[in-house]
Amino acid sequence: MISKRALPFPLGPGTRVYLIGLCGTGMSSLAGLFRERGCTVAGSDSACFSPVKEMVEDLHVTLFPEYREENIDSFRPDFVVVGNVVGRGHVEGERVLNSAIPYFSMAEALRIFFLEGRERIVVAGTHGKTTTTALFAHALEGAGFHPGWFIGGQPADLSPHFRVGQGRDFVLEGDEYESAFFDKKSKFFHYYPTTLVLKRLEYDHTDIFSSEAEYLTAFRHLLRQLPSQGTLFLPSCSPQALSLLPHSYSRTLLYGQQQGDDLRASPLSSLFPLEFELFRRGERSGPYRLNLLGEYNVENALPVVATLLERGVESDRIAEILASFRGVKRRQEILCPGPNHLLVDDFGHHPTALKETLRSVRLAFPHHRIGVIFEPSSWSLRRRSFQEPLIDSLRDADELFILDIRAKEKVPEGERLDLQAVAKALESSGKRVHLFLNGENRAERVEEEMELFWKGHPQSVTTIFSNGPRLGLERTLPPRIRPFNG
Repeated sequence: MISKRALPFPLGPGTRVYLIGLCGTGMSSLAGLFRERGCTVAGSDSACFSPVKEMVEDLHVTLFPEYREENIDSFRPDFVVVGNVVGRGHVEGERVLNSAIPYFSMAEALRIFFLEGRERIVVAGTHGKTTTTALFAHALEGAGFHPGWFIGGQPADLSPHFRVGQGRDFVLEGDEYESAFFDKKSKFFHYYPTTLVLKRLEYDHTDIFSSEAEYLTAFRHLLRQLPSQGTLFLPSCSPQALSLLPHSYSRTLLYGQQQGDDLRASPLSSLFPLEFELFRRGERSGPYRLNLLGEYNVENALPVVATLLERGVESDRIAEILASFRGVKRRQEILCPGPNHLLVDDFGHHPTALKETLRSVRLAFPHHRIGVIFEPSSWSLRRRSFQEPLIDSLRDADELFILDIRAKEKVPEGERLDLQAVAKALESSGKRVHLFLNGENRAERVEEEMELFWKGHPQSVTTIFSNGPRLGLERTLPPRIRPFNG
């Protein structure tokens, strides 16, 4: 239940909270949690895109559309939450530092005001955090446990993607990225998990971690926070995750598809939808069905199923709950299902994630031609350090439409991903590549090229990989492609 520990500030109608960088996914969700508690909330951002823009409007949060120190002075907050888009020299950040206004990072505020006294189920790792967190929240809610949640994406079945909740559980993503300019440790160090679901690990965030060893050290230190009476779910398919096993002092359950796993999935179908059985300590349960792509989503479900079984939820009820989960927007989201063509939107941000998604699409639709629209948007994918793995991951497509690097001027030219080299390497392996560079009217050009692609192939799946704002193709393309029915 909610903690009785005194908060540094009482939360209620008289509390005024200001968020710098309001329109980030996490910051806007935190604003929503404060609104649930009755606070008056305002914040600022230089740009606010859909769907966050509409969410902020629905929450009745005051949005200042540009950063100015007068915003803070006029709002007169009790305290400020500083997003990690803010650095030294930022006009509002400097105003806070030069005043007597208390301030917190997003992760720190989340723990202090919403996590105290809760069972904290934290999902951490390189791949699969958002989907697993959403599925955990969906399942606990469906089973009647009334959890709170904080999800880094919009689940199709939980609206909104944050909630204080009335039960003992709070489910949230454990992001390894730094918390704020004044708080350089990873966000997940603020959450103090009681249950930790570790996902596959692979070196990421090269702007923060100088090496894989440094990256894995953050997760090793996270395990030190887990109480001995807590539970660690560890994926058997990830050598990097398994390397942390000697550092666990908690009950540890290996999950995956390996013989000897504490929680072992036996896939019944790799097509869409997925079907599997679970073997837990040798006992079978299921079958279970997931309306998702990719066998790794079966692995995402295993800790969820095991937790519900341990809490006494019947297997048949769990099966109903899983079958009702429709995934997360922009995580392999099927936007336009049709009899012959599909458009899939994915928040692709790492070469391995791209490769696994394309492999899943290939397995689910073995007779379709696979197209990819790729926009390098994440900090890692915009850099040359991931160039060779990226080329390898994109080879699983048949035809590629590669867009220019988002905000490429922010990456030094010598460190920047060389898209022409990427295109040349893919063409040499027999792929057809369309490259859109240097400010071309790419929306219109991509539409034209995509229409030719779709008309030229009687069956196709096109996956959009971008973790920037949506490209808008889901609105403009389908009406022009007659085989679509949705």
